[in-house]
Amino acid sequence: MTSQSKPAVAWHAVCRFCGRAPLVLALVLLFLPPTFAAPMRIAVVLSVEGASYREFASALGAQLDPALFSLSVGTDAVAPDNADLYVAVGTKATAALANTTRPVLSVLTPRSAVDALNVPSSFAAIYIDQPVSRRLALIAAVLPQARSVGVLYSSSLPAELPMLQRAAAAAGLTLNSQEVVRRSDISPDLAEVLSKSDVFLVLADTEIYRPDTLRNILLQTYRQRVPMIGLSSQYVRAGALCAVYTSPRQIAQQAARAIRRYSASGHLPASRHPEDFEVAVNTQVARSLGLNIQDAEQLRAFIGRQK
Repeated sequence: MTSQSKPAVAWHAVCRFCGRAPLVLALVLLFLPPTFAAPMRIAVVLSVEGASYREFASALGAQLDPALFSLSVGTDAVAPDNADLYVAVGTKATAALANTTRPVLSVLTPRSAVDALNVPSSFAAIYIDQPVSRRLALIAAVLPQARSVGVLYSSSLPAELPMLQRAAAAAGLTLNSQEVVRRSDISPDLAEVLSKSDVFLVLADTEIYRPDTLRNILLQTYRQRVPMIGLSSQYVRAGALCAVYTSPRQIAQQAARAIRRYSASGHLPASRHPEDFEVAVNTQVARSLGLNIQDAEQLRAFIGRQK
């Protein structure tokens, strides 16, 4: 038997390699470092050019590895159509992207606004609202003697009201809820609910709490000496006694975790309330109402222990 010529041996080696090429290529791709993969395209879509929205977008960018995620930031009017995942910031952007076929993560939007939309299964939200239990824990901490809580709501009954009723009853509180009949003059309805309440709790209802009504609401609660629990640090600076809230930076941290989970599994976490939170206290209002309450950090620690 004669040995094969060198060209023939080389030719057979090439043929054997070509037959195995798909397997070899797959193995090479499997062990390539992640930096060789194209970054996931994240389109952050802002409802408006607001400071809190920009703070969120900047904090989100700082949380995500640019080698793995490519972020673009714009308004809903110029949202790119080639993103792998949209992050809708605020109510307007959330509504604009509610029916897209791509996955959407909504942030800084009230739960009531999300619930009003018909969204696909690829949609998820991190609500701006605090869980009811957290807000009632704040009331228990600052006003342990309170036995009744007053709330106003517009003609569209908020989804959180039944949950609030159940949670208040479990905490031994009476919930006094009053529908606002005339949005142009909410004073009679506010006076009615304040007259029978130890504390007034603001709900995320933009039909009631507007820039043109908030000052009068604060003044009326102050005159009737009923402490007001706001929704944010802005409410507290304006004259509410206190508020539990989540900052745009904290929302961005939670959103980054959701995005990394989506990148790894192809699924966004289910819609949920913010995980982290802060407390703000208006000490001047507390003194004016004759209240001696703990500072913000002590209140935050107390609420955290109620989980």
